[in-house]
Amino acid sequence: MKNKISIGIMLTLLLVSIATLAFNIQPAKAFETIYIQADGSVFPSTAPIQQDGDVYTFTDNIYDSIWVMRDNIVIDGAGYMLQGTTSIIQGIRLYGRTNVTVQNMQIKDFQNGIVLDGYSNNTSISKNSITNTNNGIWLKYSSSSNISGNNIANNSYNIRLEYSSRNNISGNTITNYRGIYLYNSSNNSIGGNAIATIYYGIWLYYYASFNSISGNNITANNDAGIVLSDSSNNNRINGNNIANNGQGISLISSSNNKIYHNNFMGNPQQVYSLSSINTWDDGYPSGGNYWSDYTGIDSNCDGIGDSLYEIASGNIDHYPLIGMFAEFKVASEYHVQTICNSTISDFQFDGTAIRFNVSGENGTSGFCRICIPTALMNGTYRVFVNGTEVSCNFLSCSNSTYSYLYFNYVHSTQEVIIIPEFPSFLILSLFIMTALLVAILCRRKQKPFQKIL
Repeated sequence: MKNKISIGIMLTLLLVSIATLAFNIQPAKAFETIYIQADGSVFPSTAPIQQDGDVYTFTDNIYDSIWVMRDNIVIDGAGYMLQGTTSIIQGIRLYGRTNVTVQNMQIKDFQNGIVLDGYSNNTSISKNSITNTNNGIWLKYSSSSNISGNNIANNSYNIRLEYSSRNNISGNTITNYRGIYLYNSSNNSIGGNAIATIYYGIWLYYYASFNSISGNNITANNDAGIVLSDSSNNNRINGNNIANNGQGISLISSSNNKIYHNNFMGNPQQVYSLSSINTWDDGYPSGGNYWSDYTGIDSNCDGIGDSLYEIASGNIDHYPLIGMFAEFKVASEYHVQTICNSTISDFQFDGTAIRFNVSGENGTSGFCRICIPTALMNGTYRVFVNGTEVSCNFLSCSNSTYSYLYFNYVHSTQEVIIIPEFPSFLILSLFIMTALLVAILCRRKQKPFQKIL
C-alpha cells in the first residue's frame, strides 16, 4: 500500500513539473526584416525606430535585419543593440545607396554586420561596435565612403573591401581575427587605426593598388602586420608603427610600393619579400625606416644611419633612421616630423613655440632631430630643455621649405621648448608699440599749433 502511495506522489510531482515547464516555455521570436523605405516610412511601423525628418533613431534594442532603401539619411542606434543570429545574412544592408550615415549602435551575431553593395557611395559608418560576424563591414563595388571610429572585434573579417575605391578607413580599433582586407580595391586610404589580430593586420590582395596605409599602430598580429600579394603594386606605406608581429611586412609578387618612415620594432622577421622589388626610403634628408635591429651609427648627427640597411635581394633602405619616426599635425596644413630615441608626448604648437615632453631611461643619452616647416616657424631657433637652453645644430640639409634641427639631452622626463630667436609675435608687438609712440608724438606736436589757431 505504501509503495502505491509513493508511486502516486512521484507521478503527481512529475506531472506538475512537466506542466510548469510547458507554461514557462516562451515561443521562439520570429525574425522579420525592417525596411526604411524609399518614401521614408519604416516598415513594420511597430519597429522601435523613431523618425525625425531624415534622422532615424533607435528607441530600443532591435533583433531584426534592416534594409535601407532611401538616400540622404542618418540611422542612429543611440547606443542600442542590433542583434541577430548566424542564420541572418546581414544586420544592415545598403544596396545602391548614397549619403547614408550609420552610427552609434552595437551590431552582433549576424553573418555580416554592415553590407554596402550595388555601387553605394558617400556612406559614413562611425562610432559603432561590431562583433561576432563573418564580415564586420563589407563593401562590394562601393566607393567614397568613410569608416571611422568603430570598435570592430572577433569577426572573421573585420573590414573587407572588394572592387571598392576611394574609401577612407580611419581611427578604428580592430582586434581578432583578420584585420582589414582589400581585394582588387584601389585608391583607398587606411590611416590612424589600431590593429591587433590573430592573423594579419592589413592584407592587400590581387591588384589592390594605389592605396595609402599611414599612421596606423599595427601590433601583435600573429602572422604579418601588413601583407601585399598578387600584384598589389604602387601603394604607399608610411608613418606606421609595425611592432611585435610574426612578420613586420610580407611582400609576395608585389612591387613598386614606397615604404618609408615606418617603425619596425621587435618583429622576429622584419620583412619577408618574394619576387618583389620596392622602394624603402624617401631620399635624403627625409630618410627611410626605423629598424629595431639596425646596428649602424650616426657619426654626423643628422638622424640618419651612416650605413644602409639591406632587406632582401634588390631591396635596400639607403637612409635608415637612427631613432623612431613620428609626425604631428600642428595646424590645418602643417606637420612637424621628429626622429628621436625618446618617447614623445604632449606635442603642441601654441602659435609661437613648439612644446613637447621627452622621456627615456634615466641617465641615458637622448637625441631629437626635428623637421619644422619654415612657413610655420622661421628664423634662428633656440631650444630649451627643462628651461635650460641647449646647443642646437641647424643642419645643412635645411632649405627654404624645411628647417632641420638636432639636439641632445640626458633622459628623464624633460620638457622641450623650441622658439625662433626673434618670434614673429615680438616683431609685431614692437611694430605696434612704435606706431603708437609715433602717433602720440605727432598729436603732442599738433596741440600748440591748434591753440594758436
